[in-house]
Amino acid sequence: MASLMINLVRRYRYESLTRKDTETGRRYVNRHGEQLPSVTTILDKTKDKSKLIEWINRVGEEEAERIKREAASVGTSMHAYIESHIKMRPIPSAKFAWQFKAYRMAASLMEAYFPDMDEIWGSEVMVYRRGLYAGTTDLTAVFRGEPSIVDFKQSNKMKKREWIDDYFIQLTAYAAAHNEMYGTDIRQGVILMASQDGLLKEFIICGREFDSYLDLWNAKVKEFTALAEASGSQHLSETASDTSHCSHSAAVESASEAPHGPEVEPLPQEELPLGPESDQPKA
Repeated sequence: MASLMINLVRRYRYESLTRKDTETGRRYVNRHGEQLPSVTTILDKTKDKSKLIEWINRVGEEEAERIKREAASVGTSMHAYIESHIKMRPIPSAKFAWQFKAYRMAASLMEAYFPDMDEIWGSEVMVYRRGLYAGTTDLTAVFRGEPSIVDFKQSNKMKKREWIDDYFIQLTAYAAAHNEMYGTDIRQGVILMASQDGLLKEFIICGREFDSYLDLWNAKVKEFTALAEASGSQHLSETASDTSHCSHSAAVESASEAPHGPEVEPLPQEELPLGPESDQPKA
């Protein structure tokens, strides 16, 4: 990969949280001692899984697990490659075919979209809203002139915009937490996606569309709280608009082709890994 100029600007002193896995899902412990559910735990507990179950029944449990494991492994390696570049750390050696695939996907994303990063504020940034939730976003940045939450996603096959509502909801959750913690006004979310069959695509939300997804997220937080209370499990936490425009539009998509890789039976598109918990290591 050709050398890329990365404008890393440390505008905020980002807080580190402790992750812990529990019977009710992943939680983060902040400096106040709160144990907060992860964004992806809330999304997982409040989503309709009927299509996922149909897919598992169609391909079989063994094949479904193989596909999910490979997707998670590729996602983990892709994220590690990008994070290492941003933080100027050595790139972990690739030993397996899926790692080489992941590195190619990561390099393609960076070459295509990093020139549009005016500033990068942080990588693998942990954020939370007190008493509500926490999570880790891939990037906080200024993307094409707009402060943004940026997430990198991988997919076996390229997704359509209408399949990734949960990704958009996820972005608004991180943005709301960052705004509360650091006094920012981030109202743009960017998904940069690479598929294993060689495509790149961007998806951008902002303005009224951003606000509508934030409303959906707030509704999911309320639903999660009600479910937790009804089941007698842990509560959310424990102690231990204007019409601003996107840089292009509220629905920007672009695609570029690259050589195709091997065919893999995909997960149902709306059930592919959500990034944080399936594209380890974040949540």
